[in-house]
Amino acid sequence: MEKLRDSLLLLEKERKRLFKRLIKEHEVAHGSVSEVYRKCGNPRCHCASGPGHRQVLFLFKDENEQRRRCKLVRRADEKRLLQAGEAYRQFRTDLQRLRAIEQEEIRILMAILAVRSISYV
Repeated sequence: MEKLRDSLLLLEKERKRLFKRLIKEHEVAHGSVSEVYRKCGNPRCHCASGPGHRQVLFLFKDENEQRRRCKLVRRADEKRLLQAGEAYRQFRTDLQRLRAIEQEEIRILMAILAVRSISYV
């Protein structure tokens, strides 16, 4: 019983830490920020045997779960969008962890209920 309560308290601490990070004021790019690489065609260039040269940066966003939109990112905004894209990935990861914590808390609370339950004959 004590072990269950301690586990619940640890999850609560992690939940608070995640909430602080999730509500923190920072820009988030809602969608995927992706770099596009292309080969230049010069057979002596390093890109001939590698991934290619970085050409452009795109922001991909699903609209209405039916269509995917692609927007070209201006060179002046690349750094900002790359940081915002990373913030978006971190936000989604934290949200998934928050959901997992909630499920674990429910599982522990149900175990506590089972321990506390009396059987009446």
